[in-house]
Amino acid sequence: MNRLKGSLSAYAVVGAAALSIVAVDARAALEMGAYSNAPGGKEIEARDYDAAIASASSPSWRHDAEAALSAATNLCVAYTVKRELEGAYAACAEALTLARRVDKAPGARLRESPATARALTNRGVLRAVAGDSLGAADDFRAADRLTKWAAPSRNLAHLESSPVHRLAMARAAN
Repeated sequence: MNRLKGSLSAYAVVGAAALSIVAVDARAALEMGAYSNAPGGKEIEARDYDAAIASASSPSWRHDAEAALSAATNLCVAYTVKRELEGAYAACAEALTLARRVDKAPGARLRESPATARALTNRGVLRAVAGDSLGAADDFRAADRLTKWAAPSRNLAHLESSPVHRLAMARAAN
């Protein structure tokens, strides 16, 4: 698990593209986490999402829980950035399932659940991109309770400042 802890990279999902911590359109910046030392990670850093998908999709990465988690996480990021929602939902769901297992594995001594928080944050970004701002907010809140990583709270603050989210909340209240 130490391999995953130090290798998380933050990405800003902006409009139709993702740039490493650079916001092209400040109105739409949401952060996702990808594992740079894992399948698809270097390709994500290079913004080559097709290559990231090809690399992280290889069945050879499924040999252990950590490798599978990092590959699924990177698939989630790449598919979300490309707006390939079907693939993104499947990869994000797999990443969340694997993250929960990794965080609960024997030897995981931290009170935090960092992999689960990252998976929830990524799924929250996917939900926001897909137009489900209420689901996104739920994921960001849940992730924020599990970690000291600041991305979930920044994403939630950004989301809550959006008129689209306020409209969704008003509709849900009625």
